[in-house]
Amino acid sequence: MRQKRYDSDLTDSQWERLSRYFATDRKRSYSLRYHVLDAILYVVKTGTQWRMLPGEFAQWQTVYYYFRRWREEGRILCILSITSRSVRRRTGRHGEPSALIIDCQSVLLREWAEPVASTLSRR
Repeated sequence: MRQKRYDSDLTDSQWERLSRYFATDRKRSYSLRYHVLDAILYVVKTGTQWRMLPGEFAQWQTVYYYFRRWREEGRILCILSITSRSVRRRTGRHGEPSALIIDCQSVLLREWAEPVASTLSRR
């Protein structure tokens, strides 16, 4: 366990819900929770560069390796889905959103911008 705690760190109850998605039985140099997953959450929350991770976490290369691997496996999406459902239920809403809203102005802007871009590329 690390000495310093950050606002982005997982709580014990959050880790209980997520731990089944990670192989925690193997002996590792770094704790998946305290040194890797909390580091990924730190990067997401603060927007810092991977290379600028504080020293309490695993080396940035290790953290980034796990992030890439978990993203490719779909684990990151799974974590986001679990936490978003949990937050929605805690606020008294259904776990899954019931409606989808599409911003029509973004679509109009896209249609308008496309011919301009193709015209500029011909010059």
